[in-house]
Amino acid sequence: MERSLTIFSGHKPTCFFFVWAIFLPLLGQSQDWREKANALQKKLVSAPTPVLYDSLHFLVTNHYLQLTAEDRSGIREVLKKNAHRSTGELCDEKEPGTKITIRGRLLDEYKKPIPTVQLYIFHADNNGYYAPSDPVLKKMNEADPRLYGFLTTDKSGNYSFQTVRPASYPNKYNGRTIPQHIHISVKATGYKPYSIQLAFENDPAMQEPYRQNWAKQLNYPIVSLYPVKDKGFQGVCDLVLSR
Repeated sequence: MERSLTIFSGHKPTCFFFVWAIFLPLLGQSQDWREKANALQKKLVSAPTPVLYDSLHFLVTNHYLQLTAEDRSGIREVLKKNAHRSTGELCDEKEPGTKITIRGRLLDEYKKPIPTVQLYIFHADNNGYYAPSDPVLKKMNEADPRLYGFLTTDKSGNYSFQTVRPASYPNKYNGRTIPQHIHISVKATGYKPYSIQLAFENDPAMQEPYRQNWAKQLNYPIVSLYPVKDKGFQGVCDLVLSR
């Protein structure tokens, strides 16, 4: 949330042995998942379909540690280039956490829709971590998150995504709890780059005047969630770009 934020301190040499103990059992499984990822990428590039796209996407979310950072970066680029849908899921149904749907429109300053523009979305998981390595390496890895997605607005500027509600970071920063939030970034030709952190109205951390002022000053949306039968919760967040 705070840029390049490291929320832990006190690195110790034993940490490296701990990291090795965690990752070593995964090495034997890595080759199989890398081969599956490569096969899916080739299929998606040659004949893109929603099923292939989601299969490759969820392979990363479900087998993050069986892939290298280079693998994940390559897959992210393939997903980005083939993200043509205005609706999508950032995780599959097995992901633990409260299911939420965020929908809205991408608009200009005059409230006119902006079509066919790509959004990049990512957030922490149900435990407040961006990646499984966060609690081990003592750093929040915003650059390589496990839960992320790309969408392209439709002809009316609409977008919608399903995911799980992120938790606050496990540790406080400067004595304050980091609110639950979802990152959304947009780059559209002719408009200023746009990057927000979507917060939630009923998040206890957002009840502080400090955080209310934080959101107001940075023009970050505070979204209200309401229950939808058999679908968890839903919220609306319109995004406004300026020239």
